[in-house]
Amino acid sequence: MIYLLVPIALALPTASGWLLLRLAEGKTPVLDSKERVAAGLALGLVLTMFITFLLEITGIGNLSLWGMLSVQVLTCGVLGLLYYRKKEHLQLKADLPKLQLKLKNWQKVLVGALCVWTVLKLLAGWTLLIGPAYYDDSVSNWNLRGKMFYTQHELQLGLTPGKVDGVGSYPQTVPLVKAWFAHVGGSWHEGLVNSIHMVWYLCLVYLVYCALRKLISKTFSLIGTYILVSLPLLTMHTTGAYADAMLALHIFLAVSWLMFAVREKGDTRVSYTKLSAIAVALLVYTKNESILLHLPPIGLLLVLAIAMRRFSAKEVKTALLWFGGCTGAVLLPWLLFKWSNNLGFANAKNVSDLTMEWHEGVLQAIGVNMFFEGNWILLPGLFVALLLIRFQTAFKTSLVIATAFVLMVVLGQLPIYTLTTLATEAIMQTGYARGILHLMPLVVVVTTVLLEEIFGKTSKN
Repeated sequence: MIYLLVPIALALPTASGWLLLRLAEGKTPVLDSKERVAAGLALGLVLTMFITFLLEITGIGNLSLWGMLSVQVLTCGVLGLLYYRKKEHLQLKADLPKLQLKLKNWQKVLVGALCVWTVLKLLAGWTLLIGPAYYDDSVSNWNLRGKMFYTQHELQLGLTPGKVDGVGSYPQTVPLVKAWFAHVGGSWHEGLVNSIHMVWYLCLVYLVYCALRKLISKTFSLIGTYILVSLPLLTMHTTGAYADAMLALHIFLAVSWLMFAVREKGDTRVSYTKLSAIAVALLVYTKNESILLHLPPIGLLLVLAIAMRRFSAKEVKTALLWFGGCTGAVLLPWLLFKWSNNLGFANAKNVSDLTMEWHEGVLQAIGVNMFFEGNWILLPGLFVALLLIRFQTAFKTSLVIATAFVLMVVLGQLPIYTLTTLATEAIMQTGYARGILHLMPLVVVVTTVLLEEIFGKTSKN
């Protein structure tokens, strides 16, 4: 079956990502072995596709099978050599807390039923992914671009060869990944190239569980994970071959690792700081909104953490060098490429083309979207209520990194939708909901931690 090629296509980028993260952790590993594989898969794909992009635009490489394969082999080889030279100084692994989960019979039945229901939803979603993409972004921004890269063996900035159109301003990670999958498969197969969206989704779910497990009991970690997989819009976007689950995954890694850096001390803090810096840098090459909406809040939170004396002088130096160096290494080439090709910023419309005026009905549409539609079930209302009830935990512990990031992005989006022509994206319940989707893994973590503080004091297991 052609889907057996999925792990083959993911092997080299996953190995590269794993090696990169392991080298960054150094003598103090902080990720569980399976957690590192999932995070390495996500970040390794972006890393190798960014290197492929750089070599293509400089004329050194191309987007043929051998061109893309050479990047994969070279990246993995260089990182593997560095790992081999330092392996004697690196510990082998770090494990998540291993606490037994004791369930009563009725609880086992309930958990089993929920697992079966989740698997059935994922199987139903898989049947949609293996067919041709039919949503607008899925077709024009990802699959058609990927197919052009695959057939033309070169970067195309528009859907017509030699022409620059709107979709050319998007980072090329997703279509490059799809072109790579097509090369591995030997032909363009919609099911094969769309399967990466389910992989990103599964990585997101597992990494959210890992983060929760480091903060709270296994019981509530499972509850939080089930809350995430129950969100209807997340499932819809995954099965619709959108890139929003992928972006949510990378935002989650960048912010959650920064949160753990603030939470921990000493060498453990340094390891998480380096991991967060890598995730932030690669976030730049995922989707356009990452530069305008997500990087500024992360930078502000890092500055605030430093100002609050959460970091020692040595740790501040490490944080600034890693965040500045890693982010600059990705951001500067990407910005130079966009400027040199007159490519705009933002997605639906360029920032420079937006005019400022008040649009009626936007706030009402946002309120309906957040609290009175089925996209998120009851999660936003529960999140807000818990922030008020457990204010001290939400804002005066390391959890504030996730809490503040969510609130800053939500508030930062309001003037975009209320004062510009992007108001239609909120009124028609399209773009705004997708922007909130990117934050939901962090909302789930904050909500679940606060829930356990209220209900789980006697159920630590």
